[in-house]
Amino acid sequence: MFTREVIIVLCLLLFMVVGLLTHFLPYGVIGMTCCVVLVLTGINDIPTAFAGFSSGNTIMIACMIVIASVLGNTRPMGKLRESLSHLQGKSGIFLILMLFAILIPLSQFMGQMACLSILLLFAQTLDDESEICPGRIFFILCVMNCMWVARFPIGMGVAMYGMTNSLYEGLVGPEDLLGIYDLFRIGIIPSIVGTIYCLLFYRLIPKTKITGDQNAVKSYEKLPIKDEIVIWAVFFAVTGGFAFQKQLGSNISNIMPAAGVLALIIFKVLPAEKVVKILTSDMIWMVAGMQTMSAAMASTGVGELIGKGVLTILGSNPSGLFVMVVFAVFATIMTNFLSNFGTMGVLCPIAASTALAGGMNVKSIVLVVTAASWLTAFIMPTGSSGAIMAYGTGNHNPLKTMKFTLPLVALLLVTLIICANIFYPIYS
Repeated sequence: MFTREVIIVLCLLLFMVVGLLTHFLPYGVIGMTCCVVLVLTGINDIPTAFAGFSSGNTIMIACMIVIASVLGNTRPMGKLRESLSHLQGKSGIFLILMLFAILIPLSQFMGQMACLSILLLFAQTLDDESEICPGRIFFILCVMNCMWVARFPIGMGVAMYGMTNSLYEGLVGPEDLLGIYDLFRIGIIPSIVGTIYCLLFYRLIPKTKITGDQNAVKSYEKLPIKDEIVIWAVFFAVTGGFAFQKQLGSNISNIMPAAGVLALIIFKVLPAEKVVKILTSDMIWMVAGMQTMSAAMASTGVGELIGKGVLTILGSNPSGLFVMVVFAVFATIMTNFLSNFGTMGVLCPIAASTALAGGMNVKSIVLVVTAASWLTAFIMPTGSSGAIMAYGTGNHNPLKTMKFTLPLVALLLVTLIICANIFYPIYS
């Protein structure tokens, strides 16, 4: 059972897990180290070890990140930013609802830091003594961002499903990979339920003052009309390609973002240098490396070995629901001390291997891991970049916020598991 190849891949897997958890090296360096070692040890040849770079998922993810980066500079997104200035003087639930209405679309097109930085400018202008005080409101906005980031299959939401697939696609067949609407289907109800909870119980968050100067909302830099037309034409073409993926085929739909990026360069919307910088970012190297590792786990039998090992730990013939709950709780704990992507990178291959070994629905458990890694990343300051901003900028104590965060997390996990069993039955 423990052949030379199995031992090497297990050691690489341990290296990858420790690296993802501690981030002692950039994620991309960790992924590429695994690829190089697989070649040096003779387990893979060079084309196999670096096949992740030519994967349809990798190409799609990289190009969608480029497209999403320019969407945030268009007039509709700018209008959303500027509309914050018109909320001055509003109070109570109406103000919170308006902020939520702005945050949710922004969370589909921007990274957490960019989205929350915009909203922080407005939160700083609120009255420190009111119920809607800066520290409390900014904290709830950070929580909402965790629950809604990339929730819809547009912008970064498209890249998210491909990124998840890249973590375990070497272990399974195409029928077990996620579709563009799967993350939306399993996560939309928990996000809505969590939003209602935030509206009803935001007063459980301690009142604090925000660290920093009082700044006004800044206006955005307008793009030329020509550039905006090109950006939105690319966006709708790419979105249409994914919507008709069954009719066009995955090759066409996955390459359309690349065609869109070329259009952005040709029409001088983005300089080629900036595109190259995004396409060669650490995240892309990590995605390619993770695909190689998942393929190596499958070809050497390590994936099956891990799956059987997890099932042994869980006990003889564990119920599918129990397995799902265990992975949801593990993902929640890990993501609050590690990164979202690190948690997904560690748990998605293990979840897929466990599901395969137990004859369970692979999609169901992988979706629970992926959704939990983002939905619940706000209990601790280390949970996400949004959590870092919430606790650091708002001077919050994690122990004092737990009367708000822990019931919310429990509600999110229960709702998530119910949705998973409804839409993706564990023994389908």
